[in-house]
Amino acid sequence: MTAPHRLLPVFATAILASLTLSASTAHAADCAGANLLPALASVPTAKAVTLCLINGERASRGLLPLAEQPVLATAAQSYAQSMVSQRFFDHVSPGGQTIEDRLASYAASSGGGPTAENIAWGQGVLATPASIVRNWMSSASHRDNVLNADYAEVGVGVSVGSPTGGLPATAATYVTEFAGRGAAASQPVELRASASSLSPRPVGKRVSAKTKKQISKRCHKAARRVKASKKARTARYDRCMSKALRAAAR
Repeated sequence: MTAPHRLLPVFATAILASLTLSASTAHAADCAGANLLPALASVPTAKAVTLCLINGERASRGLLPLAEQPVLATAAQSYAQSMVSQRFFDHVSPGGQTIEDRLASYAASSGGGPTAENIAWGQGVLATPASIVRNWMSSASHRDNVLNADYAEVGVGVSVGSPTGGLPATAATYVTEFAGRGAAASQPVELRASASSLSPRPVGKRVSAKTKKQISKRCHKAARRVKASKKARTARYDRCMSKALRAAAR
């Protein structure tokens, strides 16, 4: 492959990142507190600001805003706190809990609509709502969740501290649980996992928590063997999880 062809994707990515940064900066100006660190006393504000920023991104593309949903919000907050207290950062908890487990009560009342999850954590200036949402918008899989027209409801969780044990005063961990209702609920959704997004597998045999945990460990091990960028290793983990969970659910 010639040099010009190698440079083109890099150039295009740089342009996309620049446009995303500009749009996110504009939305931050409309959401008071977007650039403040979420201290313990201001967690409710940080959650509200994060939702404001997400809906700002949607509005700029002509999409309807997401409505805050109590069950989703409770699940998101609980999971953010779990990642901080148990020192892990993954869509599958150390005990094998997945997004399907976390949102089981919501699914029962909504008719099993599509769901997805974004997670992130930051330290210092990277822990502000503006920085977290800006980074989600700079990642294709995370951005797809934020801008998915099928989603109508969301729950935002913010916990001070990080999965690595960072000082609570300067670190924060975020979780957003997205969900759709109505016509979208009847559409089968294939498992799609990434560093910050996960959608449910097609209906089939329930995979046990123990099996999920074993699959996650196996896929993490396979991804670590790849001598490539973090993004490439994450993509390998995604494919491994998707394939293995579909096979286990048959």
